[in-house]
Amino acid sequence: MFKKFSLTLAAVALLAACAQQNTAEILDSESSTGVIGGDKVQLGSAVMTSTVGLYDEMTGSLCTGTLISKELVLTAAHCVTPGSTGLMVFFTNNLENMNAYNSQYAIKALQHEDYDRNRKTDTADIALVRIRGNYLPAGYQPAKIHENTASMQSGNEVVVAGYGLSWALGVKKGAGILRTTKLKIDQAQYGKTEFMLKQSLKKGVCSGDSGGPAYVEKDGQLYLAGVASRGDAAVMLISPKCDKFSIYSRADAYMPWIKKTSETLMSLR
Repeated sequence: MFKKFSLTLAAVALLAACAQQNTAEILDSESSTGVIGGDKVQLGSAVMTSTVGLYDEMTGSLCTGTLISKELVLTAAHCVTPGSTGLMVFFTNNLENMNAYNSQYAIKALQHEDYDRNRKTDTADIALVRIRGNYLPAGYQPAKIHENTASMQSGNEVVVAGYGLSWALGVKKGAGILRTTKLKIDQAQYGKTEFMLKQSLKKGVCSGDSGGPAYVEKDGQLYLAGVASRGDAAVMLISPKCDKFSIYSRADAYMPWIKKTSETLMSLR
């Protein structure tokens, strides 16, 4: 499952100054964190429209999430710390540009009650975060959830995005910049609520991409299909990381929980 690691970023503009960060990893590597082999997401692009970053001042963890309403972000359960009062959502393609105008504190974050990182499949690695206020920066809007992810087939392509590492072999670098690429589905039904994507040494998601989206493109629009959960681990420190597979929680499989939890979060004042 995912672990956290210490990552130093130079000149990071945060609301509270920090010199070091821990990143919730998307893969079982012990010290790796956008997207390997991905392209930097440009301002105003379709991917950036609904992809956001999450930074927890209390734990120093960095993750990725997807807007599903003006006030709600869908992410991975392992990306949020129950009871944390320092979780922030930022709207920028570069963490160094984070400021008071493109970030919002969260009111509360709720993990799925069945989340269990020790299960092989169907870990319920999903969470909802409510942002304080309903203001979205220009160019942002919620993503629509793909209603029938179970219809996806092996070999189909999805669009992934995240703020994690762009390189994880030897020197690890690139975390904090939103990147995107396309990956093929390896197993469309990995358990009842997940799917597996195929990765390579030159292309894939890695640490810091945790909680990030896998979009399905249809009629020129991106629909949220999955939430980044976990992936392969390196046996040795010098072995490649993030080069074999990644596993995503299906958003549509958790729609009853998303609706119920959305109501709970939106009832808070």
